[in-house]
Amino acid sequence: MAFSTAITTATSTSTIAFCQGKKGEDEEDAISKIKAIISSNIDVEAIGKNLGEKVNEAIATGVPTEISYGFVCGFSSGFALKKVGKVASIMFGLGFATLQTLSYAGYIDVDHSQLQKDVEKMMDLNSDGKIDAKDGEKVMDKVMEVLQFGMVGGGGFAAGFIGGFRSG
Repeated sequence: MAFSTAITTATSTSTIAFCQGKKGEDEEDAISKIKAIISSNIDVEAIGKNLGEKVNEAIATGVPTEISYGFVCGFSSGFALKKVGKVASIMFGLGFATLQTLSYAGYIDVDHSQLQKDVEKMMDLNSDGKIDAKDGEKVMDKVMEVLQFGMVGGGGFAAGFIGGFRSG
């Protein structure tokens, strides 16, 4: 397609700039040589027929259907996961506010340093002593592994999941 665009551009009325800046007969000669090479070596009908056969073979294998099914499932999963994550963060925030309120009122005593150690231990998946992007990547890899299990259209699922997660 880019090659045909280049030919269309070359045959239009616009001028072509040559490296040495030559004009006139050299330009006309170069354009006629390009046209001769293209018309003698390329059979557009054969290319179109071959391309059509390949597309039909790909459709017959069912791969496009599996990829689109994976994309739809991935988009739905990503969208739902983001919504569930928002609800979970609200619940976590309300739980924290409740604990703080009860602690302030004197009903309970919260050991914040122990709570921090326990949460960090639970969230530090690569056991390097800190919670960072590597831990997040590990979580995302595990989530994608579980969600893509047994799915042929895994690539479509991953693309859909990212799209659904971003739009949720």
